[in-house]
Amino acid sequence: MSDDQHEDRYIGQRVRAIRARRGISQQVLADRAGLSRGAVAKYENGERPIDSRRTLLALASALGVTLGDLTDHEQDKLDPATAGFHAAVPELETVLWSRGNITDTRPAQSLDELAALTRTATKLRHDCDYATLGPMLAPMLTDAYHHVRETEAEQAWDVLGTVAYGVASALRARGYYALAWTAAQEAESAASHVGAAAPIAAAAFIQGQILLSRPGALPAALATTVGTAEKIAADVRTGGEIETYGMLHLQGSIVAATMGSDPEPHLAEAAEQADRLAEAEPNTSVARNESFGPANVALWRMSAAMERREPGQVLALAPTLSPVALPNEGRRAQYFVEIGKAHAMQRNYRESLYALLRAEHAAPQHVRTMSPVRELVGHMMRTARRDLTTGDLGKLAQRVGVVPV
Repeated sequence: MSDDQHEDRYIGQRVRAIRARRGISQQVLADRAGLSRGAVAKYENGERPIDSRRTLLALASALGVTLGDLTDHEQDKLDPATAGFHAAVPELETVLWSRGNITDTRPAQSLDELAALTRTATKLRHDCDYATLGPMLAPMLTDAYHHVRETEAEQAWDVLGTVAYGVASALRARGYYALAWTAAQEAESAASHVGAAAPIAAAAFIQGQILLSRPGALPAALATTVGTAEKIAADVRTGGEIETYGMLHLQGSIVAATMGSDPEPHLAEAAEQADRLAEAEPNTSVARNESFGPANVALWRMSAAMERREPGQVLALAPTLSPVALPNEGRRAQYFVEIGKAHAMQRNYRESLYALLRAEHAAPQHVRTMSPVRELVGHMMRTARRDLTTGDLGKLAQRVGVVPV
């Protein structure tokens, strides 16, 4: 193994370091996590990638840490490609803490202007252009709070809930889970003032996503998403309501798969809702999730199969879904990531690399910071043939940060 490969970074290294600081053996950690000691040893030595959310959550819980403690790469915040987002986080934090009651000399945008801007921000978020999105969020949130203070009108609360949901989603995607939860609670509060199904579903969806990142919180994640879906099911009529309600069931499918349960009932319900979209009533709220639809349901079916460690099922589903049919770059990237993970699980590293490169091309800011991608790329660097490691794989390893540039 080369010197560069000795310097690579993978989650098992952090597991080993934290375990050593805790003063526990591999056997004790294995017992706490429900794993074999041999598996823990392979994770720590880099012989096996930690490519399962369930395993990652089990290890984090057994060590008493968060997922971020195991997966976080501080150098992400120094990456010029995403520095604009990270630089905007302190201001976002201030706006959330103060609920927009800050020193701000800008003229506030009108509610109609703000509603239109949320659509631009949503597209940027779905396409994973966080560098452009980041500086937009604090001014949007400040203006939304301003309108709520000025009018207390339902439209103002509706816009605030949608902006807060977008802020929470972006913060979660970049690893700021605690602050994302604060934003999600603001979205939930705004939704309660509106009382419509779509903003309620959107707030529950992002809360479920954040809870999925916390060891021990899977039951809460499932209760939040599926429980909310059951409460609002009778009121789901408009396009936005169908979209946000359907996304609750997609999120429920991933939580169920992570818990070792059957995701199919949630996927089937989501598919049924996607079929309703063509004849749905017009929206009454600005809250919606335009990424929802038949293609996205098919993608989440692939993700659920991957979570259940069924690579053959993932690769069987992949040809039935054209990436062009997916609604945005983020979803297209996820499609290729799932294929890459499935090929890697079957030790077909060349096809895995090809899929990961296509994912990176679709959404580079997102894919280069995904811990499963880093784990797979690092594992391939340690185990693949030299003709792969010295070519595109080696370059990708540098771009995702698993080996030094």
